[in-house]
Amino acid sequence: MFIKRKGIVALLLSSLILGGCQMSDEQSNETKPVEQKPSEVAVEELPNTRALQDEFTREMIKSTKETEKGYYTLESKTGVYEMLFPTGGEIDGIGYTRKGESSEAFLAGILYNDKTEAQLSVRYTTVLSNDETGIGYAKELLTNSIGEDMKFEQIDGKGKVTYVAPFKKKETGSYGYGAYIHPDEGWGGVEIIYTGSCMDDPKSCGPEEEEFKKRAYKLISSVKFLNKNEAKK
Repeated sequence: MFIKRKGIVALLLSSLILGGCQMSDEQSNETKPVEQKPSEVAVEELPNTRALQDEFTREMIKSTKETEKGYYTLESKTGVYEMLFPTGGEIDGIGYTRKGESSEAFLAGILYNDKTEAQLSVRYTTVLSNDETGIGYAKELLTNSIGEDMKFEQIDGKGKVTYVAPFKKKETGSYGYGAYIHPDEGWGGVEIIYTGSCMDDPKSCGPEEEEFKKRAYKLISSVKFLNKNEAKK
């Protein structure tokens, strides 16, 4: 009789432990961040970030889950490329333009957590070839857009080539980095202009030069070209 009681107690304890483990697993699953497209989530349940609270901007955000702290992944509506996009960024929907898979252009204003601001200009086109002539023309177009002479640094790797250069415009107080990124194969590329401004009180300018460069290079280096199969996933 005593042995039977011990067996019953052991069985009950085992059930409680297993039940407790199961509950813990269920609770941990409930607290894990779920990767969802913003369009699949009710507006009132979206994270309270500028990028997801703006109706147009969230159409281009791949997931409500941050790719890395402070950044989402932006999907081009051409389906040709993607890149990091700050959670404090907001795209100007009125100025957005696209022509199928062949071109796209937009402007975004960025507000960082430290209250500093920046402007991001992105332009994609398939018009240019990626030979010496085409790349030279792309750099010339970028230089003309900014209105300053630029000395480009070439960065190779990860299926793409990047040309990036700093600029500073005394008359407007603006400064930043311009870049042209193209895939190793095929035509076309992405032009990026990342701009800061320092028109008023110098104390309001920021962040520090190295941090500003780090933020610019993070966006520029994050550009990834997709093949059509990857883009449709």
